[in-house]
Amino acid sequence: MDDQRSPPPSSATSRFERRHSSRTSSHRARPTRSCRSFEAWLGEARACEVSAVETFAEGLEQDGAAVRAALTTPWRDAQAEDQITKLKLLKRQMYGRANFDLFRRRVLLTI
Repeated sequence: MDDQRSPPPSSATSRFERRHSSRTSSHRARPTRSCRSFEAWLGEARACEVSAVETFAEGLEQDGAAVRAALTTPWRDAQAEDQITKLKLLKRQMYGRANFDLFRRRVLLTI
């Protein structure tokens, strides 16, 4: 049986793996006052020579205003997402059981 080995990783891939492994897994996204670390990462990602990472960085750069706002503002949409989840749960429970009036009443009493 032939020993089939994958080719050695390119220098770009190994650089990306080193950068990725240097990040701690406990690092969480949290609001900050500046986007310097994001800008630095974006520059590294654009120059890393891994096409998937470069494409991802381009997408983030195109939506840069939204990304910067998400990093710098303290607001989150968790409360809205919670309400939407409750509404979807009620909708699934009521499917095929009653008319819209009962569904509306149940939604208003729950929320």
